[in-house]
Amino acid sequence: MRTPRHRAIALAGFGVAVLLLAAGVGLVGLAAITPWHTDSDAYFAGLAAIQRGLSEVEGASYQVASAAFHALQDQYRTLKWVYADFGYSALAWGVLFLGGAAARWSHKGPMSSRSGILVSMVTLAGLGLLFTGLLASSLQLYHREQLPPWADTLGIPLFGAVATIVVLGPVIAVLTLSPVLFTRRRPAPLFSVRGRGWLTSIIVSLIYLLPLAGAVVLLLSVAETGGWAASIAGVLLGWALLNARATWLGHRPAAMAKTPAESGE
Repeated sequence: MRTPRHRAIALAGFGVAVLLLAAGVGLVGLAAITPWHTDSDAYFAGLAAIQRGLSEVEGASYQVASAAFHALQDQYRTLKWVYADFGYSALAWGVLFLGGAAARWSHKGPMSSRSGILVSMVTLAGLGLLFTGLLASSLQLYHREQLPPWADTLGIPLFGAVATIVVLGPVIAVLTLSPVLFTRRRPAPLFSVRGRGWLTSIIVSLIYLLPLAGAVVLLLSVAETGGWAASIAGVLLGWALLNARATWLGHRPAAMAKTPAESGE
């Protein structure tokens, strides 16, 4: 049954979504009309000078040239891409709030965090967005001409994105899905401190500490290039990891009916 509290949460989510989407559209529009450089003629003259130095000076250092390139970028940088990155993230977060509010509005009962399908979908979506964010961080920099023209700009980042998912994907999947698929425990509250015992809580929390710290880092990338995808990945993977931790800290159904004295806790 949909309660007034559920309706209020859904309406609040819709309101936040509208504000974020409006802000995102405004910021992306502002980015579109902002010039790339404070002085384009001076910037391209400086870039041409760096490239001439590489082709005409024998033994010229690509490392020195790359440092000069980034210094030139800093000298003539505008806020164009800052507006764009915040705008993309605002749009992505607006869609997230819109989807969450729609799910809350249409769902008449409690959403079960023990659903293997739900946790699997959230985990896969989080890993997919992480991969997208890693790719976007390089592809967008390349598209914005913020990388040296002479650098191998895409091969290494592409390999790094694939390697990250290949290595971390199975680990994250095991951490998020194992308590849901292989136990019958009812999850404790998401941010439970003690759960079914202090020793269990300490051990489980230490296991999940590093992955959760990684999710927080992704969440804080909201203003970075590719952060529009990586920050949403941080939310989804963070929830899946917290839900798994809460499930390990929960009681088995039989133990729920016992008193603390009977269960020995």
